[in-house]
Amino acid sequence: MDVKELIEKEMKFAEYGCQVKIKAEVDEQDLLHLGAKQMGTTMHEDKYYAPKGDRAVENLVRIRKEGDEKMVFTFRRERKERKLRNQVLVNKIIGESEQQEIAAQYDEVLTLHKRRTIYLLRDVVVNLDRVDRLGSFIEFEVGVEKDYPKIAAILRQLNLEETRLVRATYFELAMLNLRPIDRIMTGVHERFGRFAFGISSAVMTTLGLMIGLNSATSSRVAVIGGIVGIAVADSCSDSMGMYASKKSERGVSSSAALGSALSTFFGKFFFTLTFIIPYIFLPLDAAIYVCIAWGILLLSFVNVQIAFVQEDPVLRTVLANIGIATFVMLASYLAGLGVAAVLG
Repeated sequence: MDVKELIEKEMKFAEYGCQVKIKAEVDEQDLLHLGAKQMGTTMHEDKYYAPKGDRAVENLVRIRKEGDEKMVFTFRRERKERKLRNQVLVNKIIGESEQQEIAAQYDEVLTLHKRRTIYLLRDVVVNLDRVDRLGSFIEFEVGVEKDYPKIAAILRQLNLEETRLVRATYFELAMLNLRPIDRIMTGVHERFGRFAFGISSAVMTTLGLMIGLNSATSSRVAVIGGIVGIAVADSCSDSMGMYASKKSERGVSSSAALGSALSTFFGKFFFTLTFIIPYIFLPLDAAIYVCIAWGILLLSFVNVQIAFVQEDPVLRTVLANIGIATFVMLASYLAGLGVAAVLG
């Protein structure tokens, strides 16, 4: 099933009368064994907007980017019978100009990224979702409330507790879980997250080559030349690899794949070149230590924001990556000494 067909089905699903979800890791094989039919996998970028001055966020506009298409959903969040209900008022595909009009007239409240795999099981739509900052969920949708027993039956077969079901949307869950520090890290990630791969690759590769060349040659010119070579050649290589990787993912548009590739290139190119600065102004030995400190700082910055988004332990994530970087530097240092001993 292609992206357009998935979008058409999702727009139909949005009108379903009963939608519930559980935060849980579910093996897709368990669903297939129950007889579920996989409809496809896609990537969502959901941007939520509220009218200016709407502090309660009662009226929402969500623009979903899926592949090359963009859909707009207009919600009215109403409290009925002490429960929050979402009434879908508008559900249609829009163009770039309409999105720009919405962005100009409304305040952007939140952006969520989600990977969704859609299944159909006995007239129940089952979504396996991986949502940034929220984690993994299994979501169930049926046409009317009276069909809820079909969901309950599937829950029992998957050994999931019915008491853990929630009706809240991902927007509501994200707003509830968004602490002040999460808001800060979310803003940082939205601005710098696209450069994360390029920065990490720049640090690992540059530190390894820099230390290896220094231990082998003790030449400032050789080290600077190696850094420039990485900035140009390795940045192109990584960006091409990123483009190919994104293109292979279903539901990722050519423009999104190109954007990821360009972010990788500029992230690696720029941050690799920053390692040249200490070599220009400092003695060789001092420059190495400054570069190591700078590399560890960059690596920590990248992994702190990734850990927040993925809900992983921050300290463990940072220390694990610093450990890998230390191993790379040590191995490069020993390799450089080995080359010097053999060829010197």
